[in-house]
Amino acid sequence: MIHQHVRSPRSTLEVAVLGACALAEEVVRIIRETTDDLSERAGTRLVLGTASRADLLVDATEGTTSSTTVLDALRAGTSVITANTALIAERGHRLASAAEVYGADLFFEAAVVGGVPVVRPLTQSLSGDRVRQVLGVFPPDGANLVAQAAILATLAFHTRVDIADVHFEEFAVADPHDLAAADALSLRLRPLTVCTRVSEQPGPAEGGKEQISVRVHPALLPATHPLAQVNAPAVTVEADSAGRLMFSGRDTVGATASALLGDLVTAARNRVHGGRAPRASYYAELPAAPLGDTPTRYYLNLRVTDHAGALAQVASIFADHGVSIERVRQEHHNDDAHLIVLTHSARESALTDTVDALTDATCVRAVLTRWRVEGAPDQPWTRTDGVRVTPARWARR
Repeated sequence: MIHQHVRSPRSTLEVAVLGACALAEEVVRIIRETTDDLSERAGTRLVLGTASRADLLVDATEGTTSSTTVLDALRAGTSVITANTALIAERGHRLASAAEVYGADLFFEAAVVGGVPVVRPLTQSLSGDRVRQVLGVFPPDGANLVAQAAILATLAFHTRVDIADVHFEEFAVADPHDLAAADALSLRLRPLTVCTRVSEQPGPAEGGKEQISVRVHPALLPATHPLAQVNAPAVTVEADSAGRLMFSGRDTVGATASALLGDLVTAARNRVHGGRAPRASYYAELPAAPLGDTPTRYYLNLRVTDHAGALAQVASIFADHGVSIERVRQEHHNDDAHLIVLTHSARESALTDTVDALTDATCVRAVLTRWRVEGAPDQPWTRTDGVRVTPARWARR
């Protein structure tokens, strides 16, 4: 049975705020200090109330302890606005189903780095397009990064992506020598979230089986890539028709509160005028690609014996595994030499096999560093203000 929550103009809507943290306090403070403005934007008076009587519930908690309260609210027809990343990543599908059945709204813009407005573009502005890739640079918080990656991939690819589907690698302190070597190759290291479509062939039209890859790990980006140039959380989205877009913001309590209040005003408008929040869709059901099938590039720092023929032996190992070398830099250190190798794109499995073979080679003393390289620097980007810029112009803005 489909429950329809009866909506009619109300002179007042009660707002309850869950949580006893700085974010909850900030949301309450802003509501109290700007009630008149928020009410004008919402089209009805907004007042603070309790969860048991609330028309709108703002969830500023962490973890999944609020899941029962949130689910009960949705079943009562109360719209929920949440910043809880873990809750959406782990229980979001169930909560969305409850919202659909009981005629409530579920908003979660603030759940993906609250200050970066990317959820609404993915669920609304780009809902008529085909997203190919989402890249993100977020604060290096392991559990949250994985949860955010799962949410982004779910929205981008219309596929239910669970936390278990996300490949995660820890972020270690980088050696200054590697950072300098990467810089000489015009590359920058970032803690990167990668959500991308993977096909066995160039595309579904050619008969390739389409899959998705969702990863969180350190990676190098071309210095001209916009994510290599920001010192704040940011996301880039590549879509078939819209092209390449960038969204950036701040990772602060104030920015997250702003995202919550933006959704709160929209939820209140829906209560007044009868609108509904956009629904996440999972119709595509794309399978997760095995990590070994994922294409990427490698940056390798090899310590090799400094004698004639070492470079040729290393090059032969790459060729034997079908991996093409894009660039090589050689540096001498005492009796050894360092080879900095940048590959062309290849399957992860081929690159891993290459590294294993290098480790066993007599001329290689050690594989010191292995980083993936993501991002293409040769296409224009569109900023969120609509200005299209080439990579070279981006760096000057």
